Amino acid sequence: MDIGVISRYKYETNQVLYIPFEFLMLPFFYLFVKSYLNEKINANDKRYLFIPFAFCLLYLLTTNSINNELSIIKFLNLIIEYISIVFSVLVIFLVFRVIKIYESNHLEYSSSYVTIKTKWLKRFLYTGLMLCMLWFLSLNLFGHLFKKGFYKIYPLWIGMSILIYWIGYSAILQKHLYKERKEIRTLIKEKIKSKSQTTTKKNNSKLYTEITNWILENELYLNPNLNLDIITKEFKISNSYLSQIFNTHSALNFNDYINQLRVKEVEQMLKNKDYEMYTILAIGLESGFNSKSSFYAAFKKFTKQTPAQYKKLVQNS
Repeated sequence: MDIGVISRYKYETNQVLYIPFEFLMLPFFYLFVKSYLNEKINANDKRYLFIPFAFCLLYLLTTNSINNELSIIKFLNLIIEYISIVFSVLVIFLVFRVIKIYESNHLEYSSSYVTIKTKWLKRFLYTGLMLCMLWFLSLNLFGHLFKKGFYKIYPLWIGMSILIYWIGYSAILQKHLYKERKEIRTLIKEKIKSKSQTTTKKNNSKLYTEITNWILENELYLNPNLNLDIITKEFKISNSYLSQIFNTHSALNFNDYINQLRVKEVEQMLKNKDYEMYTILAIGLESGFNSKSSFYAAFKKFTKQTPAQYKKLVQNS
């Protein structure tokens, strides 16, 4: 339009059919998120999400087939733009709600499934809210700065293009990481399936030994949500008393003790040729770390080298 291929008048009077893609992007993202989180997509989801698109397309087809005053068309199109913004924000909050429900249903660690990461989805939603704000500004502020052409919405178009490519890249990356973690967990299950999952009774004189044995026998350090509360609930002691036990009988506090076990698990996997096809990050997450930063920091603390350096060293030895 800005290079003269399509006249501004034809666009504003809807003589050229415009597809209201702004009513499609977030509904499709909503369906993608539900599919990604393995949540059921019901018929109502599809029906209510795409009704605005259908009505908008019907409006465009109607105004495209009749002659109307330019001022009226511009006013109605502006109304559609504002409705699009409100609709987009509403869908973003619906996606937030889907993610929140998923997270609340997967608080507890389970060895039977790999929990899907949701942080990257939230980043997209925050970026989407920023684009909606930019969209609003393009309608109310940028129009006064750019009197001709459609330059006022170029930042919005560029932002949306970047976001779409970003979603595609991250989705592929996260799917690959999720697949690797599932395969690693299967290998771990095969390794420990012959072990008994028994716990020892409380014995005040040997409580530290019992606690550490319980952690080791059940490989609780593989649980990224492991904390003092889980241990104290099992042995019916207080958090302060548990911390005191570790400070008395170990050179490490509770968190460092658990992270050391996780680092040893990573070392064993990096030495094992069965895991050489998997990324270091996937191995670290399946060893109990809940983020890349905590994994790399702990590994460097206990080995004095990065995971990549360690992997290269053991492969060359």
